[in-house]
Amino acid sequence: MFIFAETNKTGPYRIKMKKSKGCRGSYSLAAGFILAGLIILTGCAKMGAPTGGIKDTTPPEYIEGTPENRTLNFSGKQIELVFDEYIQLKDLNRELQVSPPMKEKPEILLRDKSIRINLEEPLHPQTTYTINFGKAISDLNEGNPLLDFEFVFSTGDHIDSLSVTGKTLNASDHQPLKDADVLVMLYDNLSDSAPLLEIPQYIGRANSNGLFSINNIRADTFRIMALNDVNGDLKYNPETESVAFLDSMLVVSPLTIKPVNFIRDTLKVIRETKKSGKTNSATLPVADSAVSLGRKLNALNVALYYFLEESNKVYLTTKKRESREKLQFVFSRPLHDSLLVSPINYSPLSGWFIREETAGRDSITYWITDSVMAGRDTLSFKVAYTTTDSTEKFVWNADTVNLRYQRVSEKSTSGRKNKTAIAKDPGKNLLIMSGLPNKGVANPYRSLNFYTAKPLKELRSENIELYRITDTLKTPLTFNCIRDSLRMRNFSLSAAWETESQYLLIFKPGAAEDVFGLRNDSLEIGFTTQKADFYGRIIATVNGSNFPVIIQLIDPKGKIAETKYQDQPGKVVFEYLSPDKYTLKAVYDRNGNRKWDTGDYLKHLQPEQVYFYKMKDALRSNWDLEEIWNISE
Repeated sequence: MFIFAETNKTGPYRIKMKKSKGCRGSYSLAAGFILAGLIILTGCAKMGAPTGGIKDTTPPEYIEGTPENRTLNFSGKQIELVFDEYIQLKDLNRELQVSPPMKEKPEILLRDKSIRINLEEPLHPQTTYTINFGKAISDLNEGNPLLDFEFVFSTGDHIDSLSVTGKTLNASDHQPLKDADVLVMLYDNLSDSAPLLEIPQYIGRANSNGLFSINNIRADTFRIMALNDVNGDLKYNPETESVAFLDSMLVVSPLTIKPVNFIRDTLKVIRETKKSGKTNSATLPVADSAVSLGRKLNALNVALYYFLEESNKVYLTTKKRESREKLQFVFSRPLHDSLLVSPINYSPLSGWFIREETAGRDSITYWITDSVMAGRDTLSFKVAYTTTDSTEKFVWNADTVNLRYQRVSEKSTSGRKNKTAIAKDPGKNLLIMSGLPNKGVANPYRSLNFYTAKPLKELRSENIELYRITDTLKTPLTFNCIRDSLRMRNFSLSAAWETESQYLLIFKPGAAEDVFGLRNDSLEIGFTTQKADFYGRIIATVNGSNFPVIIQLIDPKGKIAETKYQDQPGKVVFEYLSPDKYTLKAVYDRNGNRKWDTGDYLKHLQPEQVYFYKMKDALRSNWDLEEIWNISE
């Protein structure tokens, strides 16, 4: 049997089986007896790779091609590639890149140790083509990939040898885009509209680390873009796709390039080692991570930071009903003004909802206070909001939304799911939750934060008690209990905390009540405040020419620990910090609105610049960590 990987004109590659020559026709009766005898003699023998020995960890090796790799004056329609072992092709539609791109994808046929490429469209004259297989090729038995194998040929009398390399990272956090295709494109048409209307002249793909290389480029001037090509059309769609671009054109010539070793990934290097404690034991393969020296290229290196343009167009991206009382609507961007949600299949009482929205106003939650309405399994709504039309004029848009409450099913004792779904009992008491566990350690320089599952209606301080514990003596303390003005389910409690002290916090029944009448049961939290010399302080002297800046302190988990705003160069102090290794982030607030703003491709507007400063030392207890940061560096 021959295995073929092929594609239609526009669709994805697929694997199919075809009979080889000589298999057609019918078997004679004698041949049938002979075959039956062989089956009986061989019994149940199975084909497979021999066992034992060191595991094969080497990828397939390219042996020869027809024509040969890097051939000149190519005018054919077919290419044959031969490897040193049986191979397979994986995820070919994603991995294969042809540069310059072809409107009609080549047909790829796989047979044993060879790949046949059938070209489906005429080739451009005097052009160097690069066919890059990415991670698609691997050996058949162990699946060892042959990374970034390229077959290069020219329809002219020379091979173009210049390259563009670099990195593509998210503009707001300088991280690569995971689990998505980020394509890097070069256009010889230098007009602004070219990326929106045309496929590029050259193309490459960034890997999971954001690194890319586009090879075998001619000397010329190009427009360069990086694009998260969501729909796969090789064109920029501003409303849905992230983009990166340079402010100036890219001049690729022998005068602008320099020799580089392009390092795409860390590779697993296999070494042999003996079992410990045995002098004559067999060696075992051990995998170490090492950095490959990389391919030697003559390249121009660039850095591209992609962003999603802010569009005035609003559309509903998510609608869900996680509980009977909770309706959640998530939009593509913050709402411009009002949101109107009107029931269609039910006439509720007036004031049937309590509305909760995030600070960014892109997620709106409606809490249904009409119990009869909440009891219906399916509810239909008209959801109306302001958006823009094709002329950028503001208009009202209305969506019809059906939301069905999906009850969580329970399993029977036999492990099978019941045919009838049973809603889990949410409980008859309001749960008060906190990041501070019972017998935990609290920061004496911070408030205690609490939250509930549903919006609070009332918080009764008279039903809350706070004590400092000294030996067996309980001393009552005064405190402030404040509801969050923006987040309806959050509140905080503060007091004149003392370090290295024991406290007892008691929520009596009914201290908190949500909008549905649920009240908390009795809750006691005992905790100790941390000692004063446990904490440290970071003092950063911030210099540079771009001010004002938003300075954020980032913890090792990537969360923002604290934010400061700096109008001019000077010292920024972060106090009462737990020992850890921190990173500083600065956002050049170009328009002074105290938030990071994205860019606009057609307006040639880059996103606001973001800088990071990784501290070499970790913050220790009872220590001032002083840093000098020149933000432009």
